[in-house]
Order: sequence, then C-alpha cells, then structure tokens
Amino acid sequence: MKLAALSFVAALLFAQQPKTAGPAVFEVASVKRATSGGPPGDVPRNMEDTPGHFAMRNVALRFALEWAYDLKDYEISVPDWMKAEERYDIVAHASYPATNDQMRPMLQALLTERFRMKLHRETKELSVYALVPGKGPNKLSPPAADVQTSLSGSPSGLQFHKQPVSRLTFMLTRRMDRPVLDLTGLKGEFDYTIDISGLSTNGPGLSDDPAGVSIFTAIQNDLGLRLEPQKRPIEILIVDAADKNPIEN
Repeated sequence: MKLAALSFVAALLFAQQPKTAGPAVFEVASVKRATSGGPPGDVPRNMEDTPGHFAMRNVALRFALEWAYDLKDYEISVPDWMKAEERYDIVAHASYPATNDQMRPMLQALLTERFRMKLHRETKELSVYALVPGKGPNKLSPPAADVQTSLSGSPSGLQFHKQPVSRLTFMLTRRMDRPVLDLTGLKGEFDYTIDISGLSTNGPGLSDDPAGVSIFTAIQNDLGLRLEPQKRPIEILIVDAADKNPIEN
C-alpha cells in the first residue's frame, strides 16, 4: 500500500510539472544566398504571420542576427559583408506553433550552425543621446480607439500614430550620429508629431539646411521631452568569424 501511495504521489507530481512548448530548434530550415527579390528592408522582422513559421528574404545577415538576439543596430558588431554586401533567404518551420520569442533561440542556433559562426559579448562605453522627460508634462497624446498604427509626413512634421516612443528613438538612431536611448519611462502607444527638418536626409548627422529646426529644439517644443548627450555602458554582440556560404540545406 505504501508503494502504491508513493507511486500515486510521484505520478501526480509528474503530471503537475510544466510542459515545454517543444524543442528549441527548427524542424525544417532553408538558408541560401538570395538571387532575386524586391528591395531589401532595413528593419529586422519575421515576414511570416503564422505561428511556428519564420521567413526573411533578401536580407543582410546583420538583420537576421538582430532579430534572433532581439538587438538594436548599435548592440551588434559584424564584418562589413554582413551589413549589405551579401544577402540571404532564410525560411524555417518549427514542429509546433511557436511564437516569435520562442523562435528567436531557434534562429540563433540555425545561423550559428549554417554559417559556422563564432561570436561573443562585450560591454563597451558608447556615446549616446538619451531621450529623457522634460521639465513639464509631455505632449504625447493617447491614440483614438479607431486609429491604425502608421507613420506619415506632412508640412507640420513627421506624424506618429499609435506608436511607442521606441519607434521615435529607432528612427533617430538611424538618422543621427550616435544611438538614441529611450529613458523616458513612457509605456504604451501614443500619437505625436515632430519637426525633423533639422535631420540630414543623406545619412547620419544633422541637416545642413539653415532653415531646419534643431532636432534638440524640436523634441523639446513638440514633445515636451529632452535629448541629452551621455556615455553609457552597452553590451555588444560581436561576430568574430563566419562563412559567407552557408552549409547546404
């Protein structure tokens, strides 16, 4: 009877253990050099909407790594050929309806294996711009219930609809001479408009248009926030070595 009781308790405990969603590797995956396709995008994203399915086409390897490790542009250092020179089609399927977060480590394993990649992490002190609260209330508005997420331009400035503050810092990082960090503490999505005439349209840096409004002034006047230069320790993922030709599927 004691043995039976112990067996029953063990079975009960086993049944109460959390079940894992599935293996942390893709069931099927194809990685090959891109030979055609539309204009490459510059935002790391999974192009598939179906759970358990992943696709990036005509993409630089840098962006695939950014998605796999959930990194921003300034948090990764790669060889030059990974930035734009070589492009790849990466298509994979999990054995269960995995979420994007569950597929990130799967993509890490896939890229490491197929490209024989060696990498490490290192913390470096970087010059950044910090987006911080202003002296008074901010000028971001809650979005209307029926508004769609969008980004549009007009004579009054760049209009963000139902967008988090991180969308602004992402854009500023791409357009300025150093990373921009969101340290506002603002959570959720907002509507806001900002004058970006003070930003260059020809690569990172400030505009040489004398009529342009300084982005520092625009952020203060249009958003009620401040942009200030700082130095911050940032953990960087560094790719030490990798092959341009992936292992065959």
